Formats: sequence, structure tokens, C-alpha cells
Amino acid sequence: MVDYLIGAVGDIPEGMGRAFQAGRRTVAVFKSKGKFFALSNRCAHRGASLCDGELSDNGTVVRCPWHNWPYDLATGEHRLDPKEKQRSFPVRVEGDRIIISI
Repeated sequence: MVDYLIGAVGDIPEGMGRAFQAGRRTVAVFKSKGKFFALSNRCAHRGASLCDGELSDNGTVVRCPWHNWPYDLATGEHRLDPKEKQRSFPVRVEGDRIIISI
């Protein structure tokens, strides 16, 4: 795995997501209840940017902004069809820096 410094803790408001470049990948990083989660940014359905999705289910799910597909923030699993899954990535915070491993 390779670590990528993607930004500062303050770059992502609570309850929101932002897209970051990590090597050749675009990753959606979300902050929910003070924790950070990272998923592939491109929705498996039609390719919408998940970073623009809305958090729901008490901050545990991101919903695709185009067709409302629900993905679990922690695992990347589609809540209605477990065969559909977004790749998830480990996230850690060091000081005020957010680092993901790919």
C-alpha cells in the first residue's frame, strides 16, 4: 500500500465529502461524526461523483447524487445490493493531516 497525504482535517466540513487525487485515483473522502472515510469517487451505477452525495442513515451512508444509490461509508457496500460495492480505503489522521492508504 502507498500512503497519500490528501489534505488537512479542516478541508472537509462535518457531514460532507470532497474529492482528492491519490496517485491516479480520485477518492471521495467524507467526514461524519468526526471520523473520516474514503471510497472510490465514481459511483458503480453511472459514474457520478460520490463526493457530491448526501450523507444519510445517521451519517453512515452516502447516497449517489444522481440516482440515490446508498453506499456504506465504512465498507463501500451498496445497502440494497451487496454485489455492488465501492472500493474503500483506510484513512488515518496525523496531527491535522488526513492520510489514505491505497
